[in-house]
Amino acid sequence: MHEKIKIDYIAKIEGHASFLADIVKGDIKKARIEVEEGARLIEGILRNRKIEELPEIASRICGICPIVHYLTSVKAIEAALGIIVSEQTILLRKLMMCSQIISSHSLHLLFFSAADFFGIKSDIELIKKYPEETSWAIKIRDTANKISDIIGGRAVHPLTPAVGGFRKLPKKEDLQELNKICLDTLPQAEQFARFFTKLNYPEYKRKADYICLTDNQEYGYYGGKIDGLEIKEFLKKIKEVQTPESVVKRTYYRDSYMVGALPRIKINNQYLNPIAKKIFVESGIENHYFNPFYNILAQAIEVAHFLEEAIKIIGEILKKGIAEEKMEEIIFKDGRGVGAIEAPRGTLFYDVTVTKDGIVSDLNIITPTVQNLANLEKDLEDFEKLKDWHKLNIEQKKQKIAMLIRAYDPCITCATH
Repeated sequence: MHEKIKIDYIAKIEGHASFLADIVKGDIKKARIEVEEGARLIEGILRNRKIEELPEIASRICGICPIVHYLTSVKAIEAALGIIVSEQTILLRKLMMCSQIISSHSLHLLFFSAADFFGIKSDIELIKKYPEETSWAIKIRDTANKISDIIGGRAVHPLTPAVGGFRKLPKKEDLQELNKICLDTLPQAEQFARFFTKLNYPEYKRKADYICLTDNQEYGYYGGKIDGLEIKEFLKKIKEVQTPESVVKRTYYRDSYMVGALPRIKINNQYLNPIAKKIFVESGIENHYFNPFYNILAQAIEVAHFLEEAIKIIGEILKKGIAEEKMEEIIFKDGRGVGAIEAPRGTLFYDVTVTKDGIVSDLNIITPTVQNLANLEKDLEDFEKLKDWHKLNIEQKKQKIAMLIRAYDPCITCATH
């Protein structure tokens, strides 16, 4: 028996996508995530523009993750121009990244994925049924946005970071206030993470390559290597493929691979902060590393981890004191630089070539969702391994497919950059 299964609109993801698959004897034989948005051509728009315009425009790729686009493009420019930034600048950028990941995860976890576990379609119904958990998510996200506001100049689309440093530094009293807010939010972040440890995750397993930044001193998110390789060397091994029928590329390393919270937890868990580490151990997630549904739980653990990390960084900055740093004049030259930072959904890459005239001559952006699409489709093609798959009716199968897609937390807007 041959049939097709189609989901015309996948709700509760960032952007617009649908799903189409061929079904043979009840099994998915060919799965395709179809992007329903046009190409945005941001890379083309940025070519032949001034270097200083790159971070400002690139951060507009995504309204949920503008910070990581901004900072990754800045890192790539600095690499191309040979600019070394101060330890204080790195700490402030890391603090901004903590806010980015916390904000995105808290939004996705409660308002995009949580309803799948309870058979709830309406967010209003979810909020009524779980008011306390909703209040936790809102408070956590408000705290993350407060970090972005104080360090980056505003909650969305930062103003203060720049190539070589910061245009404006936070005040001591603002950091002290921020520290109190973060400490006050930490109990809610722990409760929020523990809420996701208690959910009934679908049983499924398919081994795949997991990719993320690694740092031998901390939970990798701002710098480090990938699979033992320097970032530029790793990118040489990435194969980007674009088919005529799709505006979105797929990427391959040895084969398809996954990026995001679950790969980070699997590879970097020894560097989790104390509360997150305790939740990690108690959750038993290490027994489910190759079940992509557990990306949801990994995100929840990261919420606690990165709030702890933010508190730690703020403490370090306050202890050392904010040092006024003069922004040096940028000396342009011909060069090529690569930047990589862990976005909420996985590793984000910027590969930029610049000229001595201060122009971006070439640019390649590889977003997490672009990297995840091929692996997600392979997971879905292997979906007969899902427990009780053959007992599900067509609507139940569609629900499980959409649930897995949401577990990957795709950003179609970034994918169509």
